Amino acid sequence: MNGGDIFSAISALIGTMVVIVLTYYGSRWYVKRIARGQGSLTGGNHIKVVERLVVSKSGSIIIIDVQGIQYMVGVNDQNINILAQLDDPIVVPQKSEMTKESFLNVLKKFTPKENKNEKI
Repeated sequence: MNGGDIFSAISALIGTMVVIVLTYYGSRWYVKRIARGQGSLTGGNHIKVVERLVVSKSGSIIIIDVQGIQYMVGVNDQNINILAQLDDPIVVPQKSEMTKESFLNVLKKFTPKENKNEKI
């Protein structure tokens, strides 16, 4: 293998990496641009999706908040029904309240604890 072959292989590798990085950042820019135009995926300024439970292939129960009033809504492919207006609203923690430490506390609940008396 001579110097020209190595140079062409390295330049092809660098070119491929540049295309991958540009595609990645171009995709991120495009998604941000689309999301900015449509607002949030979970609602706008006055309507927010609080919780969603999938109950069948095409049906869900959704709790939405409309300017502070929460509704339980049944949704499927054919129709949308308001099931109830919630008297006690569900409090959703803000992003600032969700911290790394709270995530670790939740994670610790699901990790098995070591038993020091256990023999292998």
